[in-house]
Amino acid sequence: MTLSAVAPPTARSGESYSFGRWKQPIPTPDIVSPGLFGSWRLKEWHYLSVATPRWFVAFAFVNLGYAGKVFAYLVDRERPTEKQEYTRLHPFAIGLSFAESSVRGETTWKDGANTLRVRYQNGWQVKVDLDLGKARLVGEFSVDDAEALALLYRLPSGLPAYTHKASGLRASGRLSVGDTGIDLSEGVASIDWTRSIALRETRWLWSSLQGRTAQGNLIGLNLSAKVYDDAQGNSQENALWLDGKVHALDGVVFDLPNDPRTEPWRIRSKNDGVREVDLIFTPYGTREEQVNFGIIRSSFIQPYGSYQGTLCPKELGVSPLSVDGLFGVVETHHCIW
Repeated sequence: MTLSAVAPPTARSGESYSFGRWKQPIPTPDIVSPGLFGSWRLKEWHYLSVATPRWFVAFAFVNLGYAGKVFAYLVDRERPTEKQEYTRLHPFAIGLSFAESSVRGETTWKDGANTLRVRYQNGWQVKVDLDLGKARLVGEFSVDDAEALALLYRLPSGLPAYTHKASGLRASGRLSVGDTGIDLSEGVASIDWTRSIALRETRWLWSSLQGRTAQGNLIGLNLSAKVYDDAQGNSQENALWLDGKVHALDGVVFDLPNDPRTEPWRIRSKNDGVREVDLIFTPYGTREEQVNFGIIRSSFIQPYGSYQGTLCPKELGVSPLSVDGLFGVVETHHCIW
């Protein structure tokens, strides 16, 4: 599947979907979930994270149809084994309103005094006021737009999944947690906006990082396995961003340790002859959810930490880029939803 320059205006053309992969998002990803419980089969989420030399902050809105949740956590990289966190789950997604798309409208969460809003206007504008337990996280910041990796993928069921990934994005603004100010003027962000008629049983492995190279270039990475793979088992959402430009990557192998929460992960290119990706991820801490309601089950483990290693997209024709010390997350998720 090629990475085309211009995306279609909508996901559907008549009664069929325009499956493909683009450097621009689809403005109207009009995915329709059929059937009596179609709205419960449709899954949506918007994840956004920002890393600075000292701080890492991550948010996610998740709409499962029969439930909605938001989580946010903050890590001080000077004390990386500690995190402050907000998590709420509401039945029937009460309090959660999703935007029309990643580049139109506003996604909002309201839970008493806790609010989180992300609005697109030539980039993403974020307002946050959340109780992290010991203190409130309050403030506003913006994330610049850049080239996307937008994928409309035909799942094994024949139904569609749409995702808009972007990383290595310039951030600016300011947050505060209690009496401590968090300057995001050196921040680098990542986004993951997804709308999918997901398989009843879904698994994925995921890797995301963002920051600046030793030379000062903005860099970001998105890798996955098991969820958007082609016939050869290569994920179609693997990409590197360098100074706002996206470069598609081939498939990777995730070598999971015995304890993915505390032990290093290895992520490497499947093709040993063209080593585009050669990374070690070291966890500092984990955000985790284990749910078992019988017919609904989920095991979600998202360690955060630092990367060591190199990235070298074939199309760039440059020496390997070091990502030593850059911050990000990995994830393993198995759900029946």
